[in-house]
Amino acid sequence: MKSTDIMLDVTSVTGLARETLIASTLHLPDDMDDRPSNLIFAVHGGGYTRGYWHPPFADESYSFAHWFTDRGKAVLAIDMLGMGESTRPEPESDLSGAMIAAAHAEALRQIVSQWGRPVDVTGVGHSMGGMMIIAQAAAHRQMNRVAVLGWANEPMILGDTDVASLLDGLSSSGYIATPREPMRRLFYADDVSLTLIEADEAHGSTTPVTLGREALTPGIVHAAAALIAVPVLVVQSAVDTSPAPEKEPAYFSGSPSVELQIVEAAAHCQNFAGTRTAHWARLNDWIESRS
Repeated sequence: MKSTDIMLDVTSVTGLARETLIASTLHLPDDMDDRPSNLIFAVHGGGYTRGYWHPPFADESYSFAHWFTDRGKAVLAIDMLGMGESTRPEPESDLSGAMIAAAHAEALRQIVSQWGRPVDVTGVGHSMGGMMIIAQAAAHRQMNRVAVLGWANEPMILGDTDVASLLDGLSSSGYIATPREPMRRLFYADDVSLTLIEADEAHGSTTPVTLGREALTPGIVHAAAALIAVPVLVVQSAVDTSPAPEKEPAYFSGSPSVELQIVEAAAHCQNFAGTRTAHWARLNDWIESRS
């Protein structure tokens, strides 16, 4: 796998008074002279960075990016605006979900514009990134299909905490750490080692309060989900955020095709599950069947 870090200037679409950059990594197959015709645009969840798709602390068997590039696809992983190495605007309250979705769309546009050949784009968002990929797909028609991993449009289950408690604990503005200990039962299945869990937690990011509040607001992307007009895949794990996964597809009423997949023997963070390669294989089959 060939990986290149790229800082993408998205100032023009944010309306912010300072330079605004999206940090990204483009992962390409090793054995291809040309860029592949399939690109996965991957957006991480709250408290994470683009390293979720290629963890620097784990062997390559945990790398979503490595698995997919081995199968001839490119993976563009970004740090969400306000997270990781992307710009953290001050004051944080200047941010909005719509602005962040527009920044992500501009980052994707810039990469696709340099591709040099037609490219088929699959948007993949995990957890809070699922919320953002829904918002982006509804407002910016640039993806051929969308996979929503671990995001619930139904009222969410959140491990050893709950939506009301998290909302009560939010500050009015700023960048906050995810309360990871109460999330362990939700994030990781029993077969995930404590060493891996602690390494994952150590590589986390703060999250803009704006996105935290939106993610905890019931129905925040219901209207956007109904506007998506491309095939949608909904993925929930055996332990995950939705109390009723079978109800999730109905929110995507404008899509010509909606499929639900359940990742068995896995919790919310599918990329660390013992069944992760089976999950990636089913996701890959879905991408190819909808191409």
